[in-house]
Amino acid sequence: MKMGVGAAMTVLNAEASAAQTTTPRAAVVTRSGWKNDAGRASGNGPMDDTTRLIVRYVSSFSEANLTDPLAGALGDTMLDAVSCIISGFESEPARICARLARTTQSTLQSTVLGYGLTTSPELAAFANGCMLRHADFNDLGPGGHVSDILSGILAVGEAFHSTGPQMLAAVALGYEIAGALTAACSNGDQGWDGPFEGPATAMAIGKLMGLNEDQLANALSLTLVPHMPMKVSHAGALSHWKGCHSSEAVRCAVFSTLLAREGMTGPAQPFEGRQGLFDHIGPFKELHLPAASPDGRMVVQRMSFKRFPSEGSTQSILELIPQIRAWTRAGDISSIYVQLPRDGWQETADPPKWDPRNRETADHSMPYVIAVALIDGDVYLDSFTPKRIQDPAVRRLMERITVGPDPGLTCQGAARLTVRTKTGGELVKETLVRLNTPMTRQEIIAKFNRVCAFMSVSDEQRDRARGEWSNLRAVRDIAEPIRALAHFGRPLPL
Repeated sequence: MKMGVGAAMTVLNAEASAAQTTTPRAAVVTRSGWKNDAGRASGNGPMDDTTRLIVRYVSSFSEANLTDPLAGALGDTMLDAVSCIISGFESEPARICARLARTTQSTLQSTVLGYGLTTSPELAAFANGCMLRHADFNDLGPGGHVSDILSGILAVGEAFHSTGPQMLAAVALGYEIAGALTAACSNGDQGWDGPFEGPATAMAIGKLMGLNEDQLANALSLTLVPHMPMKVSHAGALSHWKGCHSSEAVRCAVFSTLLAREGMTGPAQPFEGRQGLFDHIGPFKELHLPAASPDGRMVVQRMSFKRFPSEGSTQSILELIPQIRAWTRAGDISSIYVQLPRDGWQETADPPKWDPRNRETADHSMPYVIAVALIDGDVYLDSFTPKRIQDPAVRRLMERITVGPDPGLTCQGAARLTVRTKTGGELVKETLVRLNTPMTRQEIIAKFNRVCAFMSVSDEQRDRARGEWSNLRAVRDIAEPIRALAHFGRPLPL
């Protein structure tokens, strides 16, 4: 049905304009004639075109899409995501989420990794997602930090005993939805923070649940309409919510999709209807599913993995640090001027980033990350302890750093550093890559191994996890590798 509610209101507005030109003034009225012939559950209205396109793509997607190159990329993605979950284990937000998760039991059981708790799928998704995002170590690319959606897919896959191939197909599908919706936004995110992670999760887990198109449409609407996260989560002095906001979107998606499975209906036209998404952010450009890519690769094959546990704009700059350290010592630097794209400048160099008081603000502080890297030669998980954040030597070097926007730099990762020494030397380094130099599979494995060593994961458990998560095609029930990570490390009592 081409004419949705929004189109009908356009007709009404046109009638109103015409009525104002007549004498005497005619009343604007509505009348009988519209028929709801959508045939949807509980008399729900017709889907808008955007919803219909999405749910048909989801229904058509299958394990047959899992080519060898795609499966290889998915293996890298899953292993990197597990690295990130382990990285965030025992953080204060993770412990808060675990304590909340243990208050709820469910006939649909999902595991909070590391703590060995079983709880409802939505609370497991929230807790595991908090760990995944806490250290800001997870992937970044078309659609943002798309691996945020994985905690929801893992929770539902475990509860429904999905196979490894089913899981991989759901992950590929979720990445594709997130990338396509992000690319279709004609006016950018307009202050929303990862608004399509929830819908992408809902479609991926709806596929795992075997929902029909009507149920998928309701899951999509019930996820999108009540939940649009604001980007204030990444502005100024940051809070625990920096690493939890995506997990909340995923938790909402799990809950909403379970509701749709039980028969709950949502607004029929969440995108194109009157007061729907397009009324708030503007209409989409053409929505492509699969997401358009000149080289034919899917979104999950185009993601970048992080070498450093810090904000995306810092990644390419940190790759330059060894060259700067080879040229001069940190103590000999008189000033550093960093030029960034405007968005990166606002996120990593607003005034509160010169006085970080917690991990969340520090890993998003360009001056802090650069100062630590120049002094220590590396930025890692132990770079963000309370003691390190307050280190006087780091603070003194931060005082010599200024950051400004450059309109000629447009993509995240682009930057220019001008370093001056006390003896009058000057070094200018530029990077124009998007995020960072691509990581090889061996580097992804090395990242996983280093995280496991840092977090006291045994070699035996590390090797088993690495083998399973790199090749989920061979897994009959995703609950098995999940429960193999139910306990790890050395957690303190909750």
